[in-house]
Amino acid sequence: MVINNQYSYHYYNLHGQGNPVFISDNIGFTLITNHSRRSSLVDMGYLTLKRILLVYMMMCTSLASSQGDNTYLDELKAINDRIEKGLTQNDINSRARAYYDRAKLNFDIPLRNQDIIGDLIESATLYKFLEDEDGYYRSRLALAEFYILEEIYLDDAFKLSSEAFRYFNEQKNSSGQLVATKQLGQVYQKKQDYEKAIPYAEQALATSIDIQDRHQELDIRLLIIELFGKLGKVEKVVEQGLYTIKLEEKYKTKRVSSQVYHTMASYLYKDGQDAMALNYAQLSEALLSADDEMAIENYDLLAALYHDESNYEQAYLSAERANILRQNQYSQEKYALSNQLAVKYQTLERDREIRELEQDFESSETRLFKRTRLFFVLGSILLLLTGIAVYFYRLQKQKLAAKSLISQQQKEINEQRINELENSLKIKNLQAMVNGQEAERTRIAIDLHDSLGGMLSTLKLQYDSLQVDNDVLSDSPEYHKIMKLIDVACKDVRDISRNLKPNSLEKLGLSAALGDLINRYNTRGSLVISLHTNKIDGMLEDNAKLHVYRIIQELLNNALKHAQATEIYVQINKTDDHIMLMVEDNGIGFIESEVVKGLGLGNLQSRVNLLRGEISFDSVPQKGTSVIVHIPISVTDRQLQDQAEPDHQKV
Repeated sequence: MVINNQYSYHYYNLHGQGNPVFISDNIGFTLITNHSRRSSLVDMGYLTLKRILLVYMMMCTSLASSQGDNTYLDELKAINDRIEKGLTQNDINSRARAYYDRAKLNFDIPLRNQDIIGDLIESATLYKFLEDEDGYYRSRLALAEFYILEEIYLDDAFKLSSEAFRYFNEQKNSSGQLVATKQLGQVYQKKQDYEKAIPYAEQALATSIDIQDRHQELDIRLLIIELFGKLGKVEKVVEQGLYTIKLEEKYKTKRVSSQVYHTMASYLYKDGQDAMALNYAQLSEALLSADDEMAIENYDLLAALYHDESNYEQAYLSAERANILRQNQYSQEKYALSNQLAVKYQTLERDREIRELEQDFESSETRLFKRTRLFFVLGSILLLLTGIAVYFYRLQKQKLAAKSLISQQQKEINEQRINELENSLKIKNLQAMVNGQEAERTRIAIDLHDSLGGMLSTLKLQYDSLQVDNDVLSDSPEYHKIMKLIDVACKDVRDISRNLKPNSLEKLGLSAALGDLINRYNTRGSLVISLHTNKIDGMLEDNAKLHVYRIIQELLNNALKHAQATEIYVQINKTDDHIMLMVEDNGIGFIESEVVKGLGLGNLQSRVNLLRGEISFDSVPQKGTSVIVHIPISVTDRQLQDQAEPDHQKV
């Protein structure tokens, strides 16, 4: 027996003893026997009848799935309406909750990762603006949950869950502590560090018992059973599994019993205890529904167990059930398409019947026309004349309306062209100004490096040579003090030159250049700056990268000069239609109406306008500041001619 995936298998009769041969894959399942004379027509009819019943059951399941899709679309539309209503009524709390609900609804929908991450970040941002810390940390906890489900950014998931746990612990919020602790255990489970996962799971279990959250308690017990199984502790798996099943009987529910039975059967089968494994797999089968995701795995396991005990008929039926479930998964879209085709066919049939009725009516009308020809001709002539008059009247009216419409459209087109020319001229002026600034920065950086930097290096060498010629200087405090001042001057010249012209941007890319910039800032006292980038290097050409670099640099300089912050968080994300830059700090904040905009903010706004982006400030005194810049991807793709592959780096 060969195990593929989990329990998919191929059985081959190599001894010619008449035992069945099973060949299973994702498309079909074939039963072959060497002694076909032993299989009577009654047995074959019995198996065929069972298969027909299975197919009927799966068709019902497919219909239920299509109804579930309609339910999802209805829920998604309702949430989108809430978001639109919140925007119209400026209801920030409603929008924050709606973004959170939409992300949770899309958790099980494939290819929606960026949408889910964007919704949860938007929800957390809005909750932070509202100073709703519960909502803020719950959104970040949901983001960690999604990272765990998708097995991406597990380190970030651990950090987000840890921060949420500390907050909910301070607030004495046991429900929040429970979810955060459970997710910390799941992070270690995904990292396959099961020994570290168990203490977190047991702590979460104790909390769920204390607050009498039976739903979470059963889920965590199932997690603990799985962890013991991964560690090879089969006795613990059975012990915890049986206790969980008794607990469900006490709670009068059957929510996880089928999964518990299946998990016990799986690890008992791996441990060679086939008899007990078969018993628990049968119990799991009795509780599983046809649309349960675990049903396929359980039927595969039953087929393997039945085969090992030479019960080939049951092995065949179990494998057939698994195969039909697989086919059902692939056929759901085909089933929906067939429903659409059936509707179209019925529509065509109705159209054909209508045409036939029309033809019958026309025949009757023809006979009537022959009888009343004269009156019909006169009436037709009268109607024709009336119709011609009405036609010419409407034609003239339409011509006048068309002329007016064309004139109005031409006026709007001319105004639009004028606006486009004005905007183009503004952008060219901005580009020229920025190019001039960058050229001047480059010239100054080269002069500092080649002239002043060279002079300082020569000064240091000559000054250092004095110590060699004069032993008395080696003990002079003044000599060493001057040497340190020369070193500081050399370092300052290098830093100024690198700030004016970041060579790492051209050589290593935007993510690495920002990482180098932030590393230099992080050497200043107790300030901590974190950077998170997500697939951006390939999105921008060199000019756009430089603008983004200068925008981040200006925002960091403003935070360092004015915010008195100890933590700054820099994040760059890509969504479906734009790139988002976000710089947050925990400083003293400001009141926007009282801020005097200087040269730095003017240059910042100019660079954002040059990229046809938008910038927004969100600051609360004594709470910190959040700056968000949106850059449209359409501008990036069309005007910057981006054809590079994406890159991801996290500092």
